[in-house]
Amino acid sequence: MTRLFCCILWLSIIFEPPDSPAIQNNSTKSLDKMSEAEIDTLIRQTSRRHPNFLERLQIYSGRALGTPYRWFALGDGPQGKYDRGPLVDFMYVDCLTFCEQILAMTLAENYAEMFQRLQQLRYCNGEIDVRRRNHFTLADWLPNNSWLVEDITATLGRGLCIEMTKTINRVESLQKKGVPLKELVAIPPPQTMTIQYIPEANLPAIKSKLRGGEIAVAIQSRPGIFAAHLGFMLRDSTGRVFFRNASARRGIKKAVDENFDDLVKFLKRNPSWVGMVFLRVRPEFMRRPESVAREKLKAVESNGAK
Repeated sequence: MTRLFCCILWLSIIFEPPDSPAIQNNSTKSLDKMSEAEIDTLIRQTSRRHPNFLERLQIYSGRALGTPYRWFALGDGPQGKYDRGPLVDFMYVDCLTFCEQILAMTLAENYAEMFQRLQQLRYCNGEIDVRRRNHFTLADWLPNNSWLVEDITATLGRGLCIEMTKTINRVESLQKKGVPLKELVAIPPPQTMTIQYIPEANLPAIKSKLRGGEIAVAIQSRPGIFAAHLGFMLRDSTGRVFFRNASARRGIKKAVDENFDDLVKFLKRNPSWVGMVFLRVRPEFMRRPESVAREKLKAVESNGAK
């Protein structure tokens, strides 16, 4: 009897029922209030029960609502030479790190794998170094994460897009972060780059084409950088389209939801924000994204080693 009881107890621990007290206690706890062990449990349970990418994205980003905003929330870790901010931190977010950490969670089965995915998203080939970080959303982050996302702006806004050309100066940007010129000899020279974006006046016309799960990038008119802000476009059960983002705006300063129409109105009131670019996770990631990510990144690493 004792052996049978121990076996049953062991099974009850391993296969914890969905409505057990341990799960219920964390069911409404926000990410910024959770410990590493609790986040690990959340990822393990969610990845097991929700194989769909968009479901995970809704769950994880919903648990991040209310997280306080902090400029440059992440860095290169305590061993970093020029930026010793944490490599992962769910207590604070900025607009980019909010998206990166939520994406890393959707691509993982546990905390350790999430951490690894996060560094692969933030750095070229996952090499932790401020010079290898994807500082520019469209010039660095997008091409270095093309294994995961693609630019769908031209498809969404067919006939509605306009072009913008800017010069990206990575050396100048890194010097402002304290990196001396002698350590930047491998950084490429200034790059002139042209993108297509959907101007704010045309955004209402593409609202119905948004499936939910897109990364929306607000484009600005200032020289030297395209992206002003970014977050996730989502749809709820009623079909409402909304923007889930970590907002730096006065009076908000946290991760929030904003109706799509209100976002468009804000762009119209803000003359330096001129429109949006939309990125979408590749279709093969829609089911069991952690497995697809492993295979994709294995191929990327293999190609990089050649």
